Amino acid sequence: MLSVSMSEDALKAALETGRLACPGCSGPLSPWGSARAREVRMLHGVRSVRPRRACCYRCGSTHVLSPAWSVPRRRDGAEVIGEALVAGARGDGHRTIARRLGRTPGTVRGWLRAARRRAEPLRCSGVRWAYTLDPELGAITPAGSPLGDAVEALALAARASVLRLAPGGCPWEVATWLTGGLLHGQPRDPP
Repeated sequence: MLSVSMSEDALKAALETGRLACPGCSGPLSPWGSARAREVRMLHGVRSVRPRRACCYRCGSTHVLSPAWSVPRRRDGAEVIGEALVAGARGDGHRTIARRLGRTPGTVRGWLRAARRRAEPLRCSGVRWAYTLDPELGAITPAGSPLGDAVEALALAARASVLRLAPGGCPWEVATWLTGGLLHGQPRDPP
């Protein structure tokens, strides 16, 4: 599953003209139908999404193109999971966070465990993107925990992205796009 940060019309045009590249072989991706529709819970309400599918005819692989606000393999949006990660990095427990966000404790515990398992790759991805997008960025101050360091690096990368590229959306959408899925997937490196 690939996270994309563009409008539905821009995505359609990019697929039809072959401007989107396959992450495996860099061949052009072509439209290949849609994935199943689903609902994603946001901080305030629910959003429906039916992600596009794409096929690379060079290597034969297929990909689901998920909007950046929708974290792959999660029922909750990037803004919800991001809020939980920030609270977890501050030291709040999963039950407290779950109560605040209106989610089950097991769901929040799962997000925090996944983020803690991936803390180092997330931190490294955030640091690489932050310095690529803002070469004059000073030293990044350690937050005191692996999850805190990852959250700090992703926040700096999202800030640098907004300042340099001016994308819309919340910082956690940017972080989802920059990391290739936040809690899943291989973090993408800057070009």
